[in-house]
Amino acid sequence: MGARSGQQYLESLRANQPEVYLNGDRIEDVTTHPIFVGPIQSIMEQYDMQLDPRFRDICLYESPTSGDMVSTSFLAPRSREEVVKRRRHFKARADQNFGTMGRAPDFMNSSVTGWQFADDYYSAAQPKYTGNAKRYYEMVRENDLFLTHVLVNPQIDRSRTSANQEDPHFHLGRVGETKDGIIVRGAKMLGTMAPLTEEMMVYPFGGIAPGDDAYALVFGIPNNSPGLKFICRETFSPGGRTTFDHPLSSRFEEMDCVAIFDDVLIPWDRIVVDGSPGSGAIVNGAAPDPRAGPGIQVAARNLACMELLCGTAVRVADAVGIGGFLHIQEKLGYMLQYLEMVKALFYGSDAMAVERPDGYWVPYGAGLQAFHTRAGDIHAQFVDIINTLAGGGYFYAPSEGDFSNPKLRVYIDKYVRGRPGVTAEERVALFKLAWDLCGEAFGQRLRQYIKFFSGDPVRNTAGFYLAYDKTELTATIDRVLAGPGAELPVPPLTAAPPARRARPATMTQSYPAASHPLTPRAASSPASAS
Repeated sequence: MGARSGQQYLESLRANQPEVYLNGDRIEDVTTHPIFVGPIQSIMEQYDMQLDPRFRDICLYESPTSGDMVSTSFLAPRSREEVVKRRRHFKARADQNFGTMGRAPDFMNSSVTGWQFADDYYSAAQPKYTGNAKRYYEMVRENDLFLTHVLVNPQIDRSRTSANQEDPHFHLGRVGETKDGIIVRGAKMLGTMAPLTEEMMVYPFGGIAPGDDAYALVFGIPNNSPGLKFICRETFSPGGRTTFDHPLSSRFEEMDCVAIFDDVLIPWDRIVVDGSPGSGAIVNGAAPDPRAGPGIQVAARNLACMELLCGTAVRVADAVGIGGFLHIQEKLGYMLQYLEMVKALFYGSDAMAVERPDGYWVPYGAGLQAFHTRAGDIHAQFVDIINTLAGGGYFYAPSEGDFSNPKLRVYIDKYVRGRPGVTAEERVALFKLAWDLCGEAFGQRLRQYIKFFSGDPVRNTAGFYLAYDKTELTATIDRVLAGPGAELPVPPLTAAPPARRARPATMTQSYPAASHPLTPRAASSPASAS
């Protein structure tokens, strides 16, 4: 099939409805539900964009297996030019939603691309699943599927391992097998965009504790698999919102769900790690591969969101004539300085790209990871500045309906306008954008999402330090201490290729040993065969 259009995505989703619950009710057709109409339209635009003649050369490349044109988000670069193409592709897609959709299709496309390189590792660890990871990547690529993933256990009792919970089936784990595959039971979070996606990848995040082998599961399945249910959080964008009153949340609301696996069958050909004894060590020994993965996609999204925040701040300040005050200029200058540093890092990752011995090219990963780790702090500071600039202006912003009332419009045009040259409609539209981005539940969710996108930022920052190659820094100090005559190194043309490092040991939390394994449900359960 190759790259799809928005209409093809919509028809596929309609034909393969997942089991979704919102506010206690089963949603029979997610494609027509008012909550999802705006986000679905935005995703359709993403699919249509890759077929647009203006973006086609950036967003598509020829599949090495089928010859069809497929999304560049599945590309593992073989040249510096392909590194640049991949970066341009992710930035174009991030610009479409202003960096507000962390789970647009390109994110999981880049994530699953890493599976082809992990296949050798996983196949050697559990030979019965040889090739499954690579075949899954190719299946997703050739059919241009929309994926989500679930990585984290529910926050029930984090002082205990999965096997030591009050109920060993709180967390997703293996409970048995049949001739067709393994049976899994429990819950996993956080299925962002799950109601609108077609497939789901499952793998543990943060490591597997001793005794928790049954919970070390890595697989991919269709979202409409029997027994798989998604329970949505309360929506942050009720149906019927207008784009004038809610320019972001009406279009880009990403629904988050908890995934419930009620004795779900995982076919043998969909399994990468199966939860059998020794699986924990396999998962803990895996490491991100620099040849693929979402690093540049995440950076593109964060940069697009920073550009949105900076643009909003500049326009809000200008609309009400406060841009001439020194303390306002200092705040705006602070934001723009950060923006330019990040832009240099983002585009500089191409200049510092290197060719690996195996012929694959990778952008400069340490800089992208540093931006990713700091993005939550930067975002929060930018939001606080915009809220300061807006002040009480948020609270006298008439609705679109007020503007439509001729009796009110004359007063609104006179009393709700901005500085000379800025109409009431323009000023109100800017402040509604700022509120949607910085004050509304949509904006607060975005702020929280960016901060905790990859887990605890404290542990991530500590992990960055532990994994960082400090050789050059140490050599600098040695030259200082050596005194005059120390040999001066010749600056390299580019950075050294990033090493493939296992997770630092101190990054895996210590738990007491498990006291009981997962046990099958009573024999009356239809899927408890072992």
